Amino acid sequence: MIALGIIISCAYLFSIATPSEEAARIRNSLVHQPGNADDFIWNPSSYPADFKVETALPPLYFKQFIESLPIEPGMSEVDKFLLAAKKILDRERRGGPIMSNTVEALKIMQSEGIGWCSDYTQVFNGIAHAMEIPVREWGISFDGYSGYGHAFNEIFDKKLGKWVFIDTFNAFYVSNSEGDPLSVLEFRQLLNTSPNQLVINKIIQEQFGFKDNAAALDYYQRGMPQLFLIWANDVFSYDANPLIQLAGSYSRMAEQITGILLGINQEIRLYPDPHSLEQQNELLSLKYKVISIILLNIVLGILFLFILVKMFNRRIGHG
Repeated sequence: MIALGIIISCAYLFSIATPSEEAARIRNSLVHQPGNADDFIWNPSSYPADFKVETALPPLYFKQFIESLPIEPGMSEVDKFLLAAKKILDRERRGGPIMSNTVEALKIMQSEGIGWCSDYTQVFNGIAHAMEIPVREWGISFDGYSGYGHAFNEIFDKKLGKWVFIDTFNAFYVSNSEGDPLSVLEFRQLLNTSPNQLVINKIIQEQFGFKDNAAALDYYQRGMPQLFLIWANDVFSYDANPLIQLAGSYSRMAEQITGILLGINQEIRLYPDPHSLEQQNELLSLKYKVISIILLNIVLGILFLFILVKMFNRRIGHG
């Protein structure tokens, strides 16, 4: 009966973790925290105490990549970042997930043109760090914080004194009607109030990810109610963890589970939006459900082993 209980609970967990978008929802439920507006308006001079900031030295391959860029003295952070984006985007792209460490992701992205949006944000977190540019990673969801969504970066430009939204995967950033590049939250606000004031700036015309500007704005407007911030940019430190490396050699899922168990998996902070309150509550309920199933299996597993040991000792005693 105990073994049957373990099998049934594991089968149920598997059923709610498929397809892959649902597995991502479960992962997000385990690492999410509801946020308030103040959680998202800080500058790099005052990172939140629990935000995992990258402090490791960039790998040699990233240093060489930066050195290959035609960066000129006095160039703004936005212009430097766009140079890196153009170098990666200026090739045929085939899509598809990379699901590897950050160095390998950059190599594959350049050599094979492969990569999903989360691969791009991972790599550009590393590129920004190698350029000494503060960077954040955001995401939006279209289905209750599942894997059906999109990820993008935001960098801090010292000359502008503000964060600037850049979607490298879809090859664009946005500005207002006066030509000022916008942050994620400024972009979100104008989407809700004055979308006609938004200007789409294409990094490379041919790589723009939408059929037209209106489609891009509609896409983001649908996703912005379920906006969240990745509460870390420490891609190199995460990759360097030996247990993460070991688990990653088996599968991406094993790596993510290991990161969650170790408490080093990247937390997501949910932006407060009244239109997503129901989805946020459902995500919290899912978290409690998954934790309950895991704890139940631990208890049943221990009880099962105890019974096995007791039966084994009894058999030896009657030997």
